[in-house]
Amino acid sequence: MPVDEIRLKRWQFRKKKKIEKRRQKRQLNAEKNQPKEPVVVPSVTDQVLEKQKYQQQKELWEEREEKFKLIELAKKAAKEQEEQDKAKTQKRWHDTLLNLPMMPTLFTLDKTRKSTFKTFVPSDIEPILAPKKTYRERFLERKQAKNKD
Repeated sequence: MPVDEIRLKRWQFRKKKKIEKRRQKRQLNAEKNQPKEPVVVPSVTDQVLEKQKYQQQKELWEEREEKFKLIELAKKAAKEQEEQDKAKTQKRWHDTLLNLPMMPTLFTLDKTRKSTFKTFVPSDIEPILAPKKTYRERFLERKQAKNKD
């Protein structure tokens, strides 16, 4: 009996069909991914053109880089000038404050001048209240009173 006429078991038949489908999908994907046009080897003129293009781009880049450096130098110089101006202004302000005339002080510690500090003077009109006694003091007073008796 030929191989095709042999009846396969169900699971073997399904496995065989599944493998065939996978193979077909892989072949289709491989055909899609293959380049349609052959790879063109660059000629000598193409290489020369690319070199020229590279040189032009390099020159443009170097010009931009020079402009950038000039701008950065100008920014740096402006910042330094601003810091110097700020330092000069601060020094002038400091010198002005140090050279201001001083007003005489309103209070002195000399006894010859009238003092601005206030001192408390108890009045003769109001009776002087005795400070309150603590519990301990009252206890000791009672104890002494008992001992005297």
